[in-house]
Amino acid sequence: MGEPTFGVLGPLQVRAQGVPVRIGGAKPRAVLATLLLQPNGFVSLDLLTEVLWPGGAPRSAVANVRTYVRALRQRLPSEAVEALRTEPSGYSLDVAPGEVDVLLFEQQLAAARAARARGEDTTALRAYESALGLWRGGVLQDVPSSVVWDPAITRVEGLRSVAADECLELRLRLGDYAHLVSGLRSRLTESPLREDLWRMLVHALNDAGRSAEARSAYAEAEQVIATELGIEPSEPLRAIGAEVNGYADRHRTATTAVPVCQLPMDIPDFTGRAVEVADLEKLLSTAGRQPVVAAVSGPPGAGKSTLAVHVAHRVRDTFPDGQLFVDLAGTSECPREPADVLAEMLRGLGVIDSAIPGEPGERAAMFRARLAQRRFLIVLDDARGSAQVSPLLPGTGGSAVLVSSRRRMPGLPAYACALGLMRHDDARALFGAIVGADRLRREGADADRVLAECGSLPLAVRIAAARLVNRPGWSVGTLADSLRDERGRLGAVRPGELEVRAGVELGYRHLPEPAAQAFRAFGDLPDDAVPGWLVAAATGCDTEIAGGLATLLDEHLVEVVGRDHLGLNRYRMHDLLRSYARELVLTDNQEVRLRRRLHVIDTLIALARSANAAMPTRFLGVLGEPDGGGLPDGPAQAVAATVRARPVDWFESEHRNLVSAVDAAVRLGRTDRAADLAIELAGFFDMRGSYGDWLRTHRLVLDAMPRHDDVRAAALLRNLGQLHLYQDRYGDALASFDRAGALFAQLGHRTGEAVAAVGAGSVHRVTGDLGTALGRFTSALQDFAGVGDRHGEAVARNAIASVWLERGDPETASGWLREALELSRAGGDRHREAQVRRRIAVMHELRGEPHAARHELERALGIFDELADLHCAAYVQQSIAELCLRQGDAGEASALLIGALAVQQQLGDRRAEARVAGLLGELHDATGRRQTARHYFHRSLATWRRLGLPDEAGRVDARLRSMR
Repeated sequence: MGEPTFGVLGPLQVRAQGVPVRIGGAKPRAVLATLLLQPNGFVSLDLLTEVLWPGGAPRSAVANVRTYVRALRQRLPSEAVEALRTEPSGYSLDVAPGEVDVLLFEQQLAAARAARARGEDTTALRAYESALGLWRGGVLQDVPSSVVWDPAITRVEGLRSVAADECLELRLRLGDYAHLVSGLRSRLTESPLREDLWRMLVHALNDAGRSAEARSAYAEAEQVIATELGIEPSEPLRAIGAEVNGYADRHRTATTAVPVCQLPMDIPDFTGRAVEVADLEKLLSTAGRQPVVAAVSGPPGAGKSTLAVHVAHRVRDTFPDGQLFVDLAGTSECPREPADVLAEMLRGLGVIDSAIPGEPGERAAMFRARLAQRRFLIVLDDARGSAQVSPLLPGTGGSAVLVSSRRRMPGLPAYACALGLMRHDDARALFGAIVGADRLRREGADADRVLAECGSLPLAVRIAAARLVNRPGWSVGTLADSLRDERGRLGAVRPGELEVRAGVELGYRHLPEPAAQAFRAFGDLPDDAVPGWLVAAATGCDTEIAGGLATLLDEHLVEVVGRDHLGLNRYRMHDLLRSYARELVLTDNQEVRLRRRLHVIDTLIALARSANAAMPTRFLGVLGEPDGGGLPDGPAQAVAATVRARPVDWFESEHRNLVSAVDAAVRLGRTDRAADLAIELAGFFDMRGSYGDWLRTHRLVLDAMPRHDDVRAAALLRNLGQLHLYQDRYGDALASFDRAGALFAQLGHRTGEAVAAVGAGSVHRVTGDLGTALGRFTSALQDFAGVGDRHGEAVARNAIASVWLERGDPETASGWLREALELSRAGGDRHREAQVRRRIAVMHELRGEPHAARHELERALGIFDELADLHCAAYVQQSIAELCLRQGDAGEASALLIGALAVQQQLGDRRAEARVAGLLGELHDATGRRQTARHYFHRSLATWRRLGLPDEAGRVDARLRSMR
């Protein structure tokens, strides 16, 4: 079926045999619009007079109306002239349903609903798409409005709104997530407070496997509802929010929404502290309109962390949105910076890395905003002091914070809970719970001696009792005597630590060798929780030491704090015990100790290379050879297969330990190993948008290098250039690429030289210097071909094609693109294939082949979605939207651009954000939504100005001036 003769679902439209017919004059156009809004119905002269002269009609009104109708007859197609009938005191326009878009819309909508009722979902979806595809904008958007039309316009726009919702529900049922997400984004632009649409969007993103976007969408919904209405989301929306924030497995189906919970496991035999527990529970439960803060302080081993975790578990139901837990490492050698902690907590709230602001103050503001309408419990363990904690507190809302620290913190607006020694009865109960009530009764006097030697400190009591349980031949008296002797030997130890240290030192001497090795290993490991294979690597052993870790668990010397993304246990040691472990390793032979520490770093480098070899995307950088150095024997070798099977999960699990290992290698003076690990991490940082860690690790290593004269330095410089390019720092990017390229050339490293040349060429292309860009890309191609790097050849050929496309020469670009596609597919590089298809789409559009262009873009989008590459998928979405915009499909263009804008904003790609905002401004200006257009133009202008690009800013400013 061809296009209807008449159109009102957008600008007023008349077509004759498919060719547009211009209807001139405001009054004749208003007459035709009125007739089309009542097709096949009688329109009186009085009604037309009210439309044409709303302020009062002249005496010649009737004659003028007849003149306007005659003018219409002269311009309308011949078949339409016959359909325009003159009746007594009025007119009518007789049309078939297929001749006017509003009637055709209603007919196709009825067919869609009928098919849906019959259960023919696919047929129904096609009918809904056809019906909604008739809409080109607002009803009669280019004709001055009339109150006379309001009832008809309201009715048909209401039908459109309901049809759009029905179509979205159908897409959700069919799993058509790509179009569903775009449609929902568009609908939410018009109705941002509709919770049913937000719920569908979060659901669709989560079911599509785009879990990070789902969490971000829920956070956005929360913020919009809080800002506009001052309330929190309703229970159904909170339930889907809790589901996407609480489940690691996106395919898991739940009947009950589970909020995020990061709390470590509670101690099952928690004993004592009844008064403190009751007071803290009562206080935390009062969180409502304002947050509450409680600070637990006390000496080492007093049970501050144990109490905080126990209370947090008891009040979980009071905080339905979830519980965050962060170890602040206040007593370690490197207490955590508030900015880093804020980033971690924002991730826990669903914010992706690249959306987290760089400035600490901005991070704190975002954190407070995310909590404004939510009820979270935040546990901050082992705080150094008020200065570390203050930036981590919520500002408003019903959240609560529970802090543990050795220090009192009078500077915090907090309830102070000071822990001292346990009451004697509580200490006896704890000891009896571990060794057994019968033994406590039989040897009560000796038990009291043990408690005295332990100072009634919970940690000391637990260690002593566990030691007794694991030594059946000991009596309670034997334990008491041993503790007394050990305390005498440790007279110089600080008060407060003496009791714990006595028990630890006594117990350490009785540990079997595998457990003793595992204990000492914690002295050389990061303060973060670690997997068992990493503990084994730190011992220098070639075998798994699960038995040693099990002994440490039995002795209450380590604890399991949860499982990682690979399903492996994570172990953590109390800070006081870790300090003792550090003292022990300091007494080791320093050459042996250095060898063990380097073994840990080498193990991480080898596993990182193994993971990179299996990553779903190939990073364009100079990496070490996959598995080049071989994996060490033992537990690291055993986990290697899992690392290769799930490389991204492994990087996620070990992210902090890997970054800590870069720092450790620098402190050891082994900048070569630090560089190797930082270089291996760049691909993961690129995928996850972890720009802060990317910059910090690379800068740290480069600054520590005595000379920048090797391949490692060149690779680090090239990676920094890529990061600068992403963040629109073009001068810094070009300087880094050029320095890297010169160094690679000096070293005779042709692959590295080529990779640097591609980066430099990209900067020149983006900044408009196409001739220089072409030269760099051509040079890179020659180097890649010279060393037989087929992947590099594909990259360079695609880059060369991009220059010819920028110059508007699709024929020259065609050959380069064909060869790039063949190379990508032959090498199995699907990510590069999708990049090439993006450029092929541009080629087709320049040739005037929009359908072929759309086909290539859809194929590229499918690949990026499959690879979970949000950034590249957003670029393709933007390209499809621009194609729709140029073809006059404003509805789909708007939906796609809004979706792309949301992702680019999350990813911090300001250049893309400015471009998309400008396109949305043009779209809304063209469709008559001038206020919305101004909003987007202002947003684009501000971003271009922040980027320091006056030419781009000037073009947008000119558009704004023309609108005035």
